[in-house]
Amino acid sequence: MHQAPLFPRRSLFAALAGLMLVFGSLSQPAEASAPDQFIREVGNDTLKALGDRSLTTEKREGLVRNLLTNHLDLEAVGRFCLGRYSRGITPEQKKEYDALFEDYLTKVYSQLLAQYNGETLDVRDGARAAGSEAVVESQINRQNGPPIRVEWKTHQKDGKPLVTDVIVEGVSMAFTQRQQFESVIQNNGGKIDALFAAMKKQIAGRR
Repeated sequence: MHQAPLFPRRSLFAALAGLMLVFGSLSQPAEASAPDQFIREVGNDTLKALGDRSLTTEKREGLVRNLLTNHLDLEAVGRFCLGRYSRGITPEQKKEYDALFEDYLTKVYSQLLAQYNGETLDVRDGARAAGSEAVVESQINRQNGPPIRVEWKTHQKDGKPLVTDVIVEGVSMAFTQRQQFESVIQNNGGKIDALFAAMKKQIAGRR
């Protein structure tokens, strides 16, 4: 069965460096921040966490799950990633998918988190409007290699900013994931259960 990796391989580290920087508000309340300041604050806090090499796999997964559930709009992103298939699922399938999506992201990011190697984040002041969302521009500075251009899409939900997409060098991570998920379903006769099986395999660490 075709497996559905979270991102294309060339973008894996960029996605790690970007998404884990933005999700990690560890010390300051995000509710008080404008979009650019939100990105800057959580980025600086998360850089400190990423430098801790003593994290066990279990603790790392717990940290990642906490970051995702608090700073990513899991419901909106999960629905977008299903694309047109989100309209035809049953309530039972949606419940299963929501749980799998959280577990799936947690597994992937906890594995990628260990790759952090001293990168820094520069955030441009201000944010531009994109419909109901705000877009913050930044770059990730690497020790070996040119900077990576990253844009963050955020929106307000229940009084606080949440991330809805990360665009790495012009490539939307949410749209890329949507293509991966839709490909799995299409290649298996339109059956969404095939996607669930592929996600479970990756969560379990099987190839």
